[in-house]
Amino acid sequence: MVRWPKAATHPTQKSAQIGVAMTHRADVVAVRLRRRRRNGLKSTGYALLLHLHSISPRVMVTRASWLRRAALWAVVAALLAAGLALRFYDLDDLPLDFHPTRQLHSMLMARGLYLAQAPDVPDWQRERSGQQARAEGVIEPPIMEGLAVALYRLAGAEQPSLPRAASVLFWTAGALGVYLLAREFFAPPAALTALGVMLVLPYGVYASRSFQPDPLMTALIVWSWWACARWTHSRSWRAALAAGLLGGAALLVKGTALFWVAPAYLGALLAVRYPRLLRSPQVWAAAGLAVLPYALYSLWGWFGAGFLQQQMGMRFFPQYWLDPVFYLRWFNLLDGAFGLPALALGLLGALSLPAGRARGLGWGAWAGYLLMGLALSHHVGTHDYYSLPLVPLIAFGAAALAQVLFASLPAPRRLTGALVGLTLLAALVMLGYQARTVLKRTDYRPQAAFWHSLTQRLGVNASVVGITEDYGARMAYWGWITPANWLTAAEFDLRRLTGDSFDLPALFDSMTAGKQVFLVTLPEELDRQPELKALLDARYPVEACGEHCLLYDLQNPLPGELP
Repeated sequence: MVRWPKAATHPTQKSAQIGVAMTHRADVVAVRLRRRRRNGLKSTGYALLLHLHSISPRVMVTRASWLRRAALWAVVAALLAAGLALRFYDLDDLPLDFHPTRQLHSMLMARGLYLAQAPDVPDWQRERSGQQARAEGVIEPPIMEGLAVALYRLAGAEQPSLPRAASVLFWTAGALGVYLLAREFFAPPAALTALGVMLVLPYGVYASRSFQPDPLMTALIVWSWWACARWTHSRSWRAALAAGLLGGAALLVKGTALFWVAPAYLGALLAVRYPRLLRSPQVWAAAGLAVLPYALYSLWGWFGAGFLQQQMGMRFFPQYWLDPVFYLRWFNLLDGAFGLPALALGLLGALSLPAGRARGLGWGAWAGYLLMGLALSHHVGTHDYYSLPLVPLIAFGAAALAQVLFASLPAPRRLTGALVGLTLLAALVMLGYQARTVLKRTDYRPQAAFWHSLTQRLGVNASVVGITEDYGARMAYWGWITPANWLTAAEFDLRRLTGDSFDLPALFDSMTAGKQVFLVTLPEELDRQPELKALLDARYPVEACGEHCLLYDLQNPLPGELP
C-alpha cells in the first residue's frame, strides 16, 4: 500500500523520506530472492527485481520519486488548464457581469490613455476620451490601466477583453501560489484540494475575469504568504527579501493589501517565536520593502499631485461599529458572494490549521480581514470585491480540512482515499459548471448598441443629467456623453451620515441648469425618490426612449411651469 509521506519542509527531506522507504523495500526483495535460491525455487520475477537492486537502490528511488513528482505536476497543470478554460469562456462579452462601475472606471481611463497617442482617431474622440479619463478619480496607481494600454497597442485596437485576460492569467498564477503555499504544510492531496477550490469557487471565477486591480493584488498577496512561510522556516535573507518585495508589490497595486499582508506576516513571525523580532535586520528589511513603495506613492498623491486628498472622504464610519445592522449587512454581502458553506469551510479550516507557521499565517490573515472591515466599514458592506482575498484564504482552510480527512480514513485506505478524491473532484466540477452557467446566462452586447443609438438620438454634444447605471459610465463609454449624475437614495442617506443636508428643489435647479434632458434608465431608483419624481412629472414632458428608459425634456417645460 502506497501512502503519501507527511508534508516536508524542504524538497531534499521529501526525497529522503521516499528514498528510505524504497531502499528498505529493495533490501527485502533481495533477501527473499536469496532465500528462494537456497531452497531451489524458481525466481524469475525476483531475479529481475534483484537485477534492479544490484544496479542501485538509489536509481530505483530516484526514478520512482521523479515519476511521482511528474504525475503530481501533471495533475496540477490539468487543473490550471481547466481553470483557464472556464475563465476564458465568453470573455469577449461586455464586462458588465461583475461590478461594472469599477470595470468601466478602468476602461475609461485606459481608453483616454490609449487614444491620446493612437493614430487615425477623430479629434473629438481623442479630446472627449481624455476629458473622461481625467474625470475619473485615482486612488491606486493605474497599473492595470497602463498594462491595458500596452495590450491595446500590441493588438492595434481597443479591446477590453485583453486586460480581462491578463487578470485571468494573474489569478491563475495566484492559484499556483496557493498550491505551493499548501504544500509547505500539507500532503499533495490536500494541496490539490486547495488548488481546486481557488480555481472553481464561483465568486473567484467571476471576479478573476474583471478589469480591475483586485485579481492581481490577490495573486500577489498569495505569493507574499508563500514567501513568508518560506522565510519563517529558513530564516534566510533571500526569503526575507522575497517576502518584502512581494508584499510591497501587493500594496502598490492596491493599498487594502496592507490588511492581508501585515497581520499574516506578524502572525507567522509570532507563531515561530522569531528571535529578536523587533531588532532583527531581516524583519526591518522586509517591512521596509513592503511599506516603502506605497508610502512614497501616498505621500506624492497627498502632498505632491494632491489627487488623493479628494478620494479619502466617506470611508471611515466608526459609528457603524455599534450598529448591529452593519454586521448583518456585511454577513449578507458575504453570503451572497461566497455562500454560507464556503464561509464555513474557510473558518473551520482555519481552526484546523496545524500549530506554528500555518496557524499564525492563517489566523493573522483572518484577523487582518476583520480589521479591514472595521477600518473600511462602509465599503466592506457594499463592495464585495474588498473581500476577494478570502478566496485563497478559504482554499488554504480547505487544505487543512482535507489533510485531517485523508489522515483519518478507515481501511482499506487506498479505496476510501480514492472515493474521497472522486467526491471532491465531483464537487469541484459542479462548482465550475455552476459558474459557467451564470456566465452563459446573460448577453450584455446589446448594451453597447443601446447607448450608441441613444447618443445618435440626443447628439454627441447633448447636455444630460440623470439617474443611469454605473453613475453614467455606460453612457460615457459607449455613448461618448458624460452625464451629470443625480444621487441615488442610498447616496443621499450616506451623505446625511457625514453631516450633509439637502434642499432638493435648490439642488435640482442647480444640477439641471443649462441641461437639455433628464435621463432615467433606472426607474426603480426614481420611485425611491418620490419628491424628485413628482417634481419631474409636474414640470416636464416625458417620453420613452426604450425599455426602462425615460427622457424628461428640460428645455420645453409644461405650460404654466417655469423652466
